[in-house]
Amino acid sequence: MAQPENSIPDEPASYRSIIHFMPGKRAVGDVMPFYWKGEYHVFYLTNPTGNVDVHWEHIASTDLVNWTELPPALSPDHGNPKGSEGCCMFTGCVVEKDDIFHAWYTSWNPENPDGREFLSHATSRDLVRWTKHPEDMISPDGVHYANHHKRDFRDPQIFWNKEAGEYWMHILAQVPGEKGSRFGLLTSKDLTVWQQEPAVEGVQGDECPDYFRIGDMHYIHSCRRYCYSENVNGPYKFPTLMHELDRPHINAPKRVWDGKRHVWFGGWAGGPMPAPREVYGGPDGLLYMKPVREVVSVFKHTLLDLTDKLNLPESSSEAFFDVPANCMLDFRVKLAFKSRFTIRLREDYRLTLLPERGQLVLAGPGIDHRRPCPVNSSETVKIQIFVEGSLIECFVNDQYAQTCKAPAHQNGRLGLSADGGKAEVVSLLVKTQDLGV
Repeated sequence: MAQPENSIPDEPASYRSIIHFMPGKRAVGDVMPFYWKGEYHVFYLTNPTGNVDVHWEHIASTDLVNWTELPPALSPDHGNPKGSEGCCMFTGCVVEKDDIFHAWYTSWNPENPDGREFLSHATSRDLVRWTKHPEDMISPDGVHYANHHKRDFRDPQIFWNKEAGEYWMHILAQVPGEKGSRFGLLTSKDLTVWQQEPAVEGVQGDECPDYFRIGDMHYIHSCRRYCYSENVNGPYKFPTLMHELDRPHINAPKRVWDGKRHVWFGGWAGGPMPAPREVYGGPDGLLYMKPVREVVSVFKHTLLDLTDKLNLPESSSEAFFDVPANCMLDFRVKLAFKSRFTIRLREDYRLTLLPERGQLVLAGPGIDHRRPCPVNSSETVKIQIFVEGSLIECFVNDQYAQTCKAPAHQNGRLGLSADGGKAEVVSLLVKTQDLGV
């Protein structure tokens, strides 16, 4: 439940990236994706007035690129300013049963004397018009989950547990007598009446849990990290190499299964929705990420094609190319083990790959993001970078992602350099959406 930014995002007014949905007002906060009959629905949080007044907005797409804005799904009821629905509709999820859609969400109001957070229920027959059911509201039972005023009890995420023959709901909640919060568990046969159960065994909880299964592995991805287990009941643990898919700026991401793949969406602190990605499983509980093919296919036109192998010797000077400010860069590179390969983007931002350290660095004005990124120096490395609007999104070997915000930078100059060892640029394609760019 990461509260949306109050400030107007600084997306350049002259350019709107087709791969980044941007609402007319405010920013895309926590996302809640749902897939139904060939259509992707994304419910997301926003505060249209700029005050503590958070709504569920709703967009839909059949191709993950072109989005239709639909009427707001849920809005606060300001009739009772001290009531549970008198302030914000925070994060939750949507599921379907017997042709009825169920939204479970967080009612949040710190002025409510009975507690600041409750789990609330609404239903719909068309995903557009929703009816709230205040009689179904759930509060912590005081036994499994603490029931003092400032307790955590939020962010419901529901899935069908086939083995148990019932619906399971994960939440963020506090266990009496424990510090911090845990992934709480509730169970139901009908999506209306819920039984509170002991918390999920394993790691400490985090906001916006999202359970899913890939093969025999069970995952819970949350606002900042993910954990895994060989059993749906846990215990869950963090992967050894890393437990973040793309942090720190992408907020409260969630994914949805579309029958073929897990499609991942994220919100942004003060800006547009990042490009959708595909999430899939790796070894030792790892999750990998790559841009969905629909996003890649948007960039149809090749403006620059270096196919004659541009070689960057050790300690080379920087090679520069004039490229559009908004484009996709597609590299194939062979790197010496001790090389330090740097791609300069819009002059002020640098993506550096260090094979010896197994590290990827994305740095620029006010940022220095470092993440594990092991690559095999004996093999060609694939790097895709989307420099679009106010975001720079980088992907290495269709496995590791790193994103940053690059607002209002219109200079598209591209720089390449290598230090410590040789870098052989096997191919470099600069692609755009439109030849007129």
